[in-house]
Amino acid sequence: MKLNFQTDPRRLALGMIALACAAMAFSITLACSSKGMKGGSVLPTKYRSISVPVFANATPDRDMGFQLTEALQKRLQQTTPYTVTHDGKADTILRGKVVTVKVSQMSQSVATGLSEEVAYTVTLDWDWVDVRTGKSITARKGFTSSGVVVTSRSQAEPLDLARFEVTQRLADDIVANLQADW
Repeated sequence: MKLNFQTDPRRLALGMIALACAAMAFSITLACSSKGMKGGSVLPTKYRSISVPVFANATPDRDMGFQLTEALQKRLQQTTPYTVTHDGKADTILRGKVVTVKVSQMSQSVATGLSEEVAYTVTLDWDWVDVRTGKSITARKGFTSSGVVVTSRSQAEPLDLARFEVTQRLADDIVANLQADW
């Protein structure tokens, strides 16, 4: 299904506002639940620290592994009781690999045929391991998230904005999965 917001720019603006509000609400919910504001943290209490080495990257997007790792480390520091530290000092280690980065057209201009909206989708695999036992605490394969940018001339957003959005979303989602599944 192709979306064409060119006919009504107000719909596009309302859609962008709704998306921003939803993202903000999700972030607030995640922050509140991880800080104990909804009955306490649901993270395992037997761990005190976590190491997040740079995610391996099997894609041509050279910066994705670094940017995702940085976003994930910051999110862990902000929303969990764990200390983010180096491999040798951590109780746990969160390793991952960026498997695919895909840029796909969501809509195009009827007049020019050029892309108006582009989705930036990243898929990764990750594993959270207890360093003392070597056993996986939780892991995911095919973990995916997307960021969308408007590329039309009047409201052009760089692809870097989509990369930033998707790394933030993946960091939020990974931390949420650490909390929900152990």
